Amino acid sequence: MLFSAHLWSRGRMLALCLALLGGLALAGWWQAQQDTGAALRAGTLRLHIRADSDGVYDQTCKLAVRDAVLDLTARLWPRDASPAQARQAAARSLPRIQWAARQALARLGVSAPVQVSLVNMYFGTTRYDGFALPAGRYDAVRVDIGRPGSYGQNWWCVLYPGLCAAACGGYDDPAQTDLVCGDYILRFRAVEWWQQLTASRADRVLVML
Repeated sequence: MLFSAHLWSRGRMLALCLALLGGLALAGWWQAQQDTGAALRAGTLRLHIRADSDGVYDQTCKLAVRDAVLDLTARLWPRDASPAQARQAAARSLPRIQWAARQALARLGVSAPVQVSLVNMYFGTTRYDGFALPAGRYDAVRVDIGRPGSYGQNWWCVLYPGLCAAACGGYDDPAQTDLVCGDYILRFRAVEWWQQLTASRADRVLVML
């Protein structure tokens, strides 16, 4: 009886040790994914354009503004710019972005007001052709066409590191690129679920004209 109890006790202790090691490994994995997600959000600058309404013409105007803004922002910072440099260039260039948007509307005979700002805001999970960004709070250049309360469907993409035109890639850290472009579904879901659960939905304006 004592021998059996001794064996049972050793087996139980081994199981408990393995469970503890497994828990520590899972906690470390979880933290690594959250750290990668945080670095990804800090290293990303998005573009968010809101149309005046859901009408066909207003949505067409939105796309014209999109083309004009993308043409301009492609020249605002060098290809080797850091995330901080890209944000600084975007903040300094808000008047130029606003002017480009107004000019695009003027060519269509539209005189709707245009508000441009740099904001920190919540984005849901966004899937593009060839990559996806997990939910969470990102900095974004926002272009609002029309007056508040009447905005239609949104359009958004990634200004930095320049994923609006490219299918994927651009992040310096391979872990961030893998999270966005790879097939690591479990990793992506870990970041996505935690941000959906914890991230604030309130917009925070960083710079506004």
